[in-house]
Formats: sequence, C-alpha cells, structure tokens
Amino acid sequence: MKIRFIILFAFTFVAISVAQQKPTIENPEIVFQNLLHKVTQKSSGVMMTVLAPNLNIQWSGAAGFDSKMKDQKLSDKQPFRIASITKTFTAVSILRLAEMGKLDINDPIQAYISNKHKEILKKDAYNLSAITIKHCLQHTSGLFDYAVGNDDYVKTAIQNPDRRWTRTEQIQFAIDHGNPVGKPGEIYHYSDTGYVLLGEIIERLTGKRLAEANRELINFDKLKLTTTWLQSLEPKPEGLKRQVSSYLNHIDATHWDNSVDLYGGGGYVSTTNDLTKFYHGLFNGKIFEKPETLKTMLSPNGITKQGNKAESYRMGLWEIKTPYGNGFMHTGFWGSAVIHFLDYNATIALYYVDSFNNDAMKGAFTEIVKLSRKK
Repeated sequence: MKIRFIILFAFTFVAISVAQQKPTIENPEIVFQNLLHKVTQKSSGVMMTVLAPNLNIQWSGAAGFDSKMKDQKLSDKQPFRIASITKTFTAVSILRLAEMGKLDINDPIQAYISNKHKEILKKDAYNLSAITIKHCLQHTSGLFDYAVGNDDYVKTAIQNPDRRWTRTEQIQFAIDHGNPVGKPGEIYHYSDTGYVLLGEIIERLTGKRLAEANRELINFDKLKLTTTWLQSLEPKPEGLKRQVSSYLNHIDATHWDNSVDLYGGGGYVSTTNDLTKFYHGLFNGKIFEKPETLKTMLSPNGITKQGNKAESYRMGLWEIKTPYGNGFMHTGFWGSAVIHFLDYNATIALYYVDSFNNDAMKGAFTEIVKLSRKK
C-alpha cells in the first residue's frame, strides 16, 4: 500500500542550491538533529538515520513523540511499519532466486503461481502467458492494484480493521473491484497485486514461508538486520521498544491487523537503522552474488509515455534524479522512506509519525553534498 502524496514526494525532489547555503556547522550531527526539531513543527515526531561511510557519518536521531497523543518521546530505536518499502525486499529475493537459477524474470507468471490464483485471474481476462515476473517487479503487468487502485480496499479496511486477510482474498479483491489496466509491458500501474504474486512465487520456489525465505535469500544475519521482521508471519525480535503509531489521515491504524498489507507488497516492521543497513548493503555488494544482478534491478522499465513517475520505477525501487546526483528509493504508506545516493555512497532512512514531508531528507542530502565538496 502507499499514500499518494508520499509517492508524489519521490518525484518532486527540489533542486538544491548548495552554493547559496549558509556555512556548514562543523559537526553534521548537530545539523541533522536541528533538521528533525524543525520538522516537528509540522509532524508529531520524526526519526532519521544517515549512513555515509565516505564522510565517516553513521548517525541516528529522533525528535518529537511516537504518537499524536504525545505521551511518549520518540526514540530512533523504535520500530515502525515500513509498508511498501517491503517491495524492495521482495524484489531482492526474486532476483536472488534468479541468480540461483530457480527462475528467469522473463518467464510468464503462470508457470509459478498456484492453479487457484491462475483461475481467479483468468476470470478477469488476464493473459497469464503474457505477464512476466519482470512485469510484476516493474509494475508494468497491467494487474489492477487491489490496495489503492481505487478507494474500495481502504474503505473496507476502515470498516473492519481486525479482519485477517489472506493473499487469495487480496487477489480476489483486485478481480472484484477493478479490471485489467492495460497490456503487459505497455503501461505503468503501481500494483500491490503483482507483488503479492511475487511473494507467492518466493514461497513456492523455496518451499518456505515468506519470512524465512527472505531471511535466507537476503541474508539478514550478514547484514545484521536485528530489528526487522515480517509482522505476524514471524516472531518479533526480543528487547525492542514499543512500535511507533501509524495513522491513516486522522485515523489511528496502529492496531489494525497487519494482513491488510502483507505477503510481498508490505508487512515488514523495521527501524531507520536497519533500513539504511539493508539499502547500503544492497548497493555495496553485500547481497547479490553477481554485480550484473544489481544492474538488472536498476534497469529502466521501458515505459516512456506516462511521465517521470512511471518511467522512474525499476524493480522494487524508484530512481530519483537531482542536479547533484541520482538516488534510488522507496516510500511506505504510513510515513517511511529510504534512499541511497550512488555518487556519495550515502543512505538516508526516515519515518514520520504523521504529516510526511521531504524537508529532513532534503536537508540531510544537502549536508552530505556540502561535506563531500569540502573533502
């Protein structure tokens, strides 16, 4: 799932006029913390982690409160639902399976999903021999998005927040509430439906539950992802602080059953520290066995007629272009974002309790650019 204005943020990364900025404070940690305090004028709370080894920066901080109740100070060690950032995990696992020779991303999905799901999709005239794994990875499958293709799913979730959804029910919801949006490979349409199918493929090829399969394929232990888990599909790590609240506009959705967003398109809970480790490891050769696999992940989707939003999506990532270097990122429904800037080998992750905006990330990137130019 995703919030439209969060996704919009990814394509409105304002040009940064570094030359006109005030002189840098010698301690960048002070700059980062001041950014967070400033942001809390618009949000109940925000946390951020900045990892830039070339500048000897490994910093985490928080400001404000962990809910709109404002009864507990926010800590950067608190976990939160990362929602659609989960898609990066799913895409990485699929590409790891490709490295292992278990699949070819150009294969049609009909060879990998259950007969039950094939029959459901065929009822809406989906051509499963034309929809490939790659199409699902890049949101070019033509599959209607059950989650936010229209307002039906969110309205249903609001009416019954305790409902325990299954993958099959989510696929069926896409059929009952929408139609194919276009021919595979010819149109971009962000689709959680495609990613829950990818989650199924991971399970069927590994013979393991999604949580266990991802841990092994991505190698959580090597990356030291100690505060990340697929909520309700595996145990919560011991010793963690309480989870940060989640809001849908003015609705407190903290205690909604997380199956509303699970099975491949969402579902992970993590911290900003773990998200930076995951993205940094991804772009520094700590996950894929072959450098070519990352190049495949970052390859264009071929959609050029729908504007930057469409053509910028890769496989589980958006490419973000700025005058000072490109980055790859994903955002999440409840207020999370993580980005890696290639030219600076720098990763930034953040979470807003409410009222998401891009001020903190822009400010942190500005500081990284300035420090890099001084070095």
